[in-house]
Amino acid sequence: MAADREPRRFRRTAAPSLVSSGVSLANVLLNVLGPVAMLVALGAIVGPRLAIDSGSLSRLAYWVFGPAFVFGLLAEADLERSVVVGLVVAALAGMLAALAVTGAFAVTTGAGYEAGAAIGMTSMWGNVGNAGLAIVAFALGDDALPVAGVLMVTINFVSLVVGVGMAQARDASIGAAVIRALRAPMAIAGMVALVVNLADLDVPLVADRSIGLLADALIPVMLFGLGLQLIDSGRPRWSADLGTVALAKLAVAPAVAAVVAVAIGLEGDARAAVVIQSAMPPAVFCSVVAAEYDLLPDRVTAAVVSTTALSIVTLPVVLLTV
Repeated sequence: MAADREPRRFRRTAAPSLVSSGVSLANVLLNVLGPVAMLVALGAIVGPRLAIDSGSLSRLAYWVFGPAFVFGLLAEADLERSVVVGLVVAALAGMLAALAVTGAFAVTTGAGYEAGAAIGMTSMWGNVGNAGLAIVAFALGDDALPVAGVLMVTINFVSLVVGVGMAQARDASIGAAVIRALRAPMAIAGMVALVVNLADLDVPLVADRSIGLLADALIPVMLFGLGLQLIDSGRPRWSADLGTVALAKLAVAPAVAAVVAVAIGLEGDARAAVVIQSAMPPAVFCSVVAAEYDLLPDRVTAAVVSTTALSIVTLPVVLLTV
């Protein structure tokens, strides 16, 4: 992008990286997870009292704030092509490992196709938007957000294709899922942003500032909406398949992503971000897809809620080790 472009006014001050500064468990809980938990709690407490519709917030983030965020990050990101490829490879390795664990569970227990597809989707689709972006920003600083944005687009796109594909496989082909994923607002924004970036095009200042304002709203709105959605989901009942999802999503996925990241030479914020994003609990959007395609929505929602609760314990461990 042009070197003389005026920077956006509303960027947050970069946070010090956890990798470069000595950290303690108290630091992680208070300064990294604390702000995230406060916004989620605010949504859970205030949202119902104001009769805020969580579905409307989700759609606003999905159609408006999310695409603006993705475009703003990727259009100006200065990432080496090898780093982007490494991020995608490491993230996909973690997702496939998690899917393999839940698939093996479904086969060995005779859970059936629907149950296998439900827990499979939930184990591979991480909450890399609602909470993942905020945690990466607070843990590593704003300079790591372009990396987190690449991971968000990759994980969401692949998970949407696989999740919808598995749901539709009962009566349709996976081709419909691919087409739907390519038409998703964030996917379109990402493709346009890459064209702008690779062609070194200048975005008009009025558009650049407008996109920046919309993008800055994504993280707080999604965290607030997550609190609402968790309250709406209610208390889950623990079961063996929920335990399998938790193991696959919170332990296997980040461990495999970390090993692959090291093996292919990812370093610094790139390696830390892919491990953090791989360690995020299931995306709340899993429940949306499950409800849309009648893929055991109650079981999927229970997995999302219970694994998110468990991540309060596992995420500090991940943050202290990246």
